[in-house]
Amino acid sequence: MRKVTAGVLVALFLVVGMPVFTAEKGASAKAYEHASEESIFNRIGDWFATVGKSPEEKEKILMERKAERAAKRAEKEAKKAQKEAEEAKEKLKGKMKDLGK
Repeated sequence: MRKVTAGVLVALFLVVGMPVFTAEKGASAKAYEHASEESIFNRIGDWFATVGKSPEEKEKILMERKAERAAKRAEKEAKKAQKEAEEAKEKLKGKMKDLGK
């Protein structure tokens, strides 16, 4: 009887959890889509970096930090594109091997 009850409970959890496994995007992916470059973390860091500086220094620091973030973002996107290209290449190699057989 215990095995039957355990089996029913496992099946119930699987059925209830199925929408979670079939979802296309998770909460973090949706949040990342709507994220701004001017996040609270960047603004706080910028504030600490520029507190007590003259307006010219502030502008210079903010521009440098913004450029660094843009470069880092571009590097990340390039790595992501390279990884996707390598995956596509491997997938194509597999298809070519299958066609050759």
